[in-house]
Amino acid sequence: MTSLMDQTVDPCTDFYSYSCGTWYNKTTLDANQSTISVPTMVAAAADKVVEKLLNAKLPKLAEFYDACMDTATLDTLGLAPIEVHLKAIRSTNSTGEAIFRGATISKATGVPMFVKLSASPDAVETTRNVLSAKPVGFPLDQEYFHGSQWTNIEEPYRNYIASIFRLAGHAKAEAATDVVIFFLRSSAGVVLSHRRLQSARTSNDIELSLSAAHASYPRAVGLQLQAFGFDIRETNTTTVVVKNFRYLGDIERFLRSLSVDDLKTIIEYKVLDFNAPFLSTPFVEAHSAFYDKVIKGLKEPPSRAMICRTQVETSIGELLGSYYLKEVWTRQTAAEANLLMLKLEAAFKTRLDSAEWLDDPTRANAKDKLSKFTHLVGGPKNPKTYPTLTFDPKAYIANLNKVSAFDTTFNLALIDTAVDKHLWNKLAQSLNAHYHLLKNRIMFTAAFLQPPFFDGKADPSANYGAIGVVIGHEITHGFDNRGSNFDADGKKKPWWTETAAKQFNEKSQCFIKQYGSMDVKSELTGDLLGKLDGRRTRGETIADNGGLNTAYRAYRDYVHGEVETTKYTKEAGEKMFWIRFGQSLCEKDSDARLQFLLTSRYPPNRHRLIGAVQNSVDFAKAFNCPVDSPMNPTKKCVLW
Repeated sequence: MTSLMDQTVDPCTDFYSYSCGTWYNKTTLDANQSTISVPTMVAAAADKVVEKLLNAKLPKLAEFYDACMDTATLDTLGLAPIEVHLKAIRSTNSTGEAIFRGATISKATGVPMFVKLSASPDAVETTRNVLSAKPVGFPLDQEYFHGSQWTNIEEPYRNYIASIFRLAGHAKAEAATDVVIFFLRSSAGVVLSHRRLQSARTSNDIELSLSAAHASYPRAVGLQLQAFGFDIRETNTTTVVVKNFRYLGDIERFLRSLSVDDLKTIIEYKVLDFNAPFLSTPFVEAHSAFYDKVIKGLKEPPSRAMICRTQVETSIGELLGSYYLKEVWTRQTAAEANLLMLKLEAAFKTRLDSAEWLDDPTRANAKDKLSKFTHLVGGPKNPKTYPTLTFDPKAYIANLNKVSAFDTTFNLALIDTAVDKHLWNKLAQSLNAHYHLLKNRIMFTAAFLQPPFFDGKADPSANYGAIGVVIGHEITHGFDNRGSNFDADGKKKPWWTETAAKQFNEKSQCFIKQYGSMDVKSELTGDLLGKLDGRRTRGETIADNGGLNTAYRAYRDYVHGEVETTKYTKEAGEKMFWIRFGQSLCEKDSDARLQFLLTSRYPPNRHRLIGAVQNSVDFAKAFNCPVDSPMNPTKKCVLW
């Protein structure tokens, strides 16, 4: 612990440097890194286990991985793996035929077109899985297509798009690029202001019969339904929940306005962009030059082994995870993690009982929601192992397509079935913690529940300060600005009184102002890169602060317990709690990474740490921080 610290720094002046200073000064970013942090180092440890498994020639894993690594075969094949799709697109004679063929390709390969069809929990009746139709997102964050960010990426983006068209033999690559850019800059096919887009994102969903959905959105939804094999006749009782229906209506109108040639160009781009990382070396290099270097800020592209390891996890991650769990996970670890979660939930309940701003009806509803939390640790008990599939070590894209088609069939088979709260949507070997709104569930993967975040042999102060804060963070997501709109059963409906809701909004405004005033500066030059968007980060900062308060409360309850004790004095144990919390957020970032975080809902870790301790009276007491010292301002934001 002390090896990471810089004890020459006053913790009341800069707790981040106090906790992480020596680590920061000794840590360097490799050419292929945009960030390095304690979490990325834990993830790297998981990657070493994964690498061992991939080199062990395990069934199915070996064939899939070897096909990806065989770049010589991929270079020989060239466009052949996707030639049939390109020919199908180029030979269409009408917009309807083009959209239908694009949707057929989407079903077979997973290429995102205009609308994504999937089974997911019904937001109204959350115990039931329903078919949903959701507009496909952007290839980049929406902000990249506006203002200065667009200015920064326009030239390299145009170069990338033109290059993959040329590699695919397109006769008019520059003209095709103009068509694609217009489509992308029109916000996935719709000319919307940022305000209009935000309104569309928050619009209510509507449930329609398949025939009604086809009648209302024949191009955006109807043709996709038919391509996926759904019966759109009026006699079919299956329904579809149309997400962001106003936005989807604009997409429908935009698709109607396109010429057949422009539509074919856009669909071909989607196929090429999706498959570029899986094709021959020129495609891979073009894709990496834009997405890795320009967008992610990497100085060098990732190694082929890294690319293939990542793709194994993306495609057949649960199969890989089943082997990973055998390596790192035990029943004892699972029991210890579950017990810690119960203690954090009890500590959050204490806050619900003591929060003076909550009125009794809202408090009762909040406690009901907390009592119905489900938590999962480790990984799935019944992972997808693809027993019916065989993989060819010489046919990489064919293997990818097999998995995609399997997953699509698996997912759509869930329509009209009961929601399984124990169905995992994260991989055991990925560093992940997650709160699911509709399932009212928190989930922690085996890779996350490893040292230094969680260690059964460590002093409790370390576990409460590290993984305890993360558990508290995920619990708090059930009661943040989004989670507060969903009840104990995951239904999106009001459960706050008007008075309590007003108090909540007023208190959350404090976080918006606090974090919105924080400067983000280059770690190389000290130049100002921008200010945090306090409104965008609100959900995460509410969860950060609630998680920290909850974990400290749980640690305090532990120390005061009659049976459980710690080997440290009260003062030393408390300081260790805070330092372990600080060190869980040690991070070093490139300018490109910080620029990316300015458009993200996650602030840089330095800001997350400082903002949270500034709001904590308990931190100030532990380190005897003077009032109005940098880490102990008089004005504090407190919600949970």
